Parts: sequence; C-alpha cells; structure tokens
Amino acid sequence: MADRTRWTLNRHVAASLLAITAALATTPAAKAAEDTCFKTPTPVMSLGFGSRYEAESKSRSDIDEESDAAVTKALKPIDQFIQNLAKIVSKAQSERDVATRRAYQRCVVDSIFTWARADALNDMRTFNAKLSVPSRIGGLAILYAESRDQVPGLHDRERIIEKWLQKRAQEIVYFFENEATKGAARNNLRAWASMAVGEVGILNRDRGLVEWSILSNNTMITNAAPDGSLPLEMNRQRYALHYQLHAMSPLVTSVARTCAAGYGKGGADLEKLKTMARFSIAAVKDPKIVQKINGKSQTIKPGLKNNLSAIAWLEPYVALTNDGEMQQAFSSLRPLTNSKLGGNQTRLYEGQRISCSITAQN
Repeated sequence: MADRTRWTLNRHVAASLLAITAALATTPAAKAAEDTCFKTPTPVMSLGFGSRYEAESKSRSDIDEESDAAVTKALKPIDQFIQNLAKIVSKAQSERDVATRRAYQRCVVDSIFTWARADALNDMRTFNAKLSVPSRIGGLAILYAESRDQVPGLHDRERIIEKWLQKRAQEIVYFFENEATKGAARNNLRAWASMAVGEVGILNRDRGLVEWSILSNNTMITNAAPDGSLPLEMNRQRYALHYQLHAMSPLVTSVARTCAAGYGKGGADLEKLKTMARFSIAAVKDPKIVQKINGKSQTIKPGLKNNLSAIAWLEPYVALTNDGEMQQAFSSLRPLTNSKLGGNQTRLYEGQRISCSITAQN
C-alpha cells in the first residue's frame, strides 16, 4: 500500500514538474515567437473604382466625398496589410533574440508569399485603380526587401514573390508609358511608380526596370521649378503642398535606395533635390509659401510635428545628402514612419551615409 501511495505521489509530482517546466518555457522570447505574425488577409485580386475628385475638377482639387469614401474603402484591405507588415518589420529591426527576429521576418515573407502565390492585384479594371496600385506595390517590395534572405529555407517562396512583383512592375511601366494621361505620367503618381519599379528592379537585378526608375526620377527633378516646387503639384489649388510632399516621399526614397543598391545617382541632380527638399520643409513650416505661388490657402496644417508621416522621407534624404541642417530640423521628432516607404524610416536610415558610387554589375 505504501508503494502504491508513493507511486501516486511521484506521479503527481512529475505532473507538477511538467506543468512548471511548460510555464517556464513560455519565456518572453517564446511568447514573442507565438505573437510574431498576424492573420494574412485574403489576397485582393482586382480593383475597380473611379476618381476621388469631381468630374468637372480640371485641377483635380475638388473632392467628391462619396467617391473618395468608395476609393478609400476599396484600398483599405491592401493598406491595412501593408501597415501590419510594416509593424512586423519594425519589430524585427529592434529584436535582439535571433529566433524571434527570424520569426518576424518569416511572417513577412510568408504573408507576402500568400499574395504572390495567388497572383494578387492582377486585375486593375479602371484607370484610377492602375494609378493607385504602384504605391502599394512599392510598399510591399520595400517591406519584403527588409526580410529577404534572412530566414533559411525560404528561397523558393522568395523567388515566387520576386517574380510576382516583377510582373506587377512590368504592368506599371506599360501603363505609364502607354495609357497614363500626360499629367499622371509626370506628377506624384509617376514618382510612386518609379519607386515601386526601381525597388522591384533591384530585387530582381532587372536593369531595365532600374533604368526606367532612374529616368523617371531624373525627369521629376529636372521638371521642378528653380525654387524647388513641382509645377504640376502647385496647380492642385489648396492641395498643392499636400501633393508636393506626396511626390517627395517616393522620389527621395527611390533615389536613395537606387544609390544604396549600387546603381549610382542615375543623373539625379542632388543639389536640385536638396533645393526641392528645403522648399518642401520650409512650406510645411509656413504653407503661405505655397499660397503665394497659387493664391490658395493650403490644407496642410503648419509645422513639421503635424505632418510626421508626410515628412518621413527626410530620413533617406539625410542619409543620401548628409544635410546636417535639415537633420537638425527634425531630429527631435524621431522616429519618422511611413508604411509605404518601408515603415520606420529612422531605423532604416539613421546613421547611414549612402554612397552613389556605381557598383552594381548587371
């Protein structure tokens, strides 16, 4: 009887030890590993919507509230996906535990792979849908680039992702070369297309895509006014400064990432880019600078602090130009983040000095 009692007691002790061991196994790192991903949304296959603006608005500055809401609703699943990925990338960048960091990085690759395998975003049914997709492709490509080649055993998935992105980039080039209106082919939308195509070109070592991006960036910079303003954006009435910043985000990022990848500055006039950057930031501080150009009060609230996402491009700009005066203007506002530029820009670029020397061989 004593042996039976002892056996029962030992069994309970063993069970207790197992429970304690299991509890101890749930360390912060293990718990983090369980929480390293989000549920990948169903891939968006097609988009079809009209303009955010009233049909008779020649300057595309008069918002059609109903249409604007419809566009935002259609794009929300994609934008939320990109925002979630950006959060995971940011966590990976700050994670010291290797296993947990790789779990975050695997989340990014696996999530984008789900969309790539489904050939997501392959059916852009309207002109405005084709205008909207490049910024999303660019965001996905940069976020993917930050996790690529970091986790062993994912090369097959990564190849599928890269070929999917390449297809979307080729479609973007075709659209802007053959279907886009004269204005869309030269304004902020071209800058977003350039960033997307350039990033995909870098990932795939596709020189043709990279060259298209370099040429697009050069055209944007060349067409800027001597004061650094973008004439096509200045025509956007009270939204002029909004769209000036909306163009600077992908333009600066694209030039910086192309240089960092070893393709050189591709003819980009960095002094002119500096003029554009300084005009933009001066106008954010005092929107009346733009009002003096087009006679319209601006929708942008004055002050850098009120426009943090819209000025996140300052991080790649400083890494590219070493403009200490500009860095001093925003350093107290860090971190700067923008999901379509790859998330936390401060973590991506702080302390970097990007060289524009040509080193890429393809």
